[in-house]
Amino acid sequence: MVKKKLTTIFVSHGAPTLPFEDVPARTFLSDLGSKYGNFEAVLCISAHWETVSPVLNAVEINETIHDFYGFAPELYQVEYHAEGSPELAKHTQNLITDAGISCDLDFTRGLDHGAWIPMLLMYPDRDVPIFQLSIQQGLDPKQHLALGRALEPLTEERVLIVGSGGAVHPLGYASLHPDAFTDDWAIEFNEWLKIALTTGDTESLVSYRDRSPYSERAHPYPDHFMPLLTAMGAAGEGATGKLIHDSWYWGDLGMGAYEFSV
Repeated sequence: MVKKKLTTIFVSHGAPTLPFEDVPARTFLSDLGSKYGNFEAVLCISAHWETVSPVLNAVEINETIHDFYGFAPELYQVEYHAEGSPELAKHTQNLITDAGISCDLDFTRGLDHGAWIPMLLMYPDRDVPIFQLSIQQGLDPKQHLALGRALEPLTEERVLIVGSGGAVHPLGYASLHPDAFTDDWAIEFNEWLKIALTTGDTESLVSYRDRSPYSERAHPYPDHFMPLLTAMGAAGEGATGKLIHDSWYWGDLGMGAYEFSV
């Protein structure tokens, strides 16, 4: 019997204030969790955990990491103590090392805001075990696509793989605030990205810095692009993306989301 594979997902998590703002991306994420059932746990690849080589957190209960500054005090009081899954973390470590990629476990780290913000919106009852995988400090697109390919067996083992970053994330380049408008260059990059993902053009995606318009503006520091590549890779060779959400937030933050399948 052929096991049915789960799709993999990429979501854009925006700013830490997303759960408190009446914007389309929040509504989308709040509705998204109910669309995926029959899975055992979520593996989240967040843009906000960088390590030299891949690391998985392996804790019984996830602490909430408030890894941001300059926001209202009530945001630092939000807690999302979802269960972890040390067993699945160990199993995933074995899959990654079997693919020839070094991987470690972290027995203390919880969820950073790149993970707990979308999970808070998707699973507010905290009834889904969640474990997290880091991105690598080299921010090499081919490396992150290959890392995703190592995770593919999980899609047949009732693990929902969610990459969390930003379709367009010009932090440090654009002025981002609630009243900002969306620049033409951001729209142009976003349209290029849609085509590359929906046609499964991995060659262009791993070379996006040279092939996409305004890549140096859309991702001046490409940490938020790596989870997208890992989520796509996890869907398997030949995967294509299906656009499931597209909106703008704080001007030039592209909040695109995709499902990946073969």
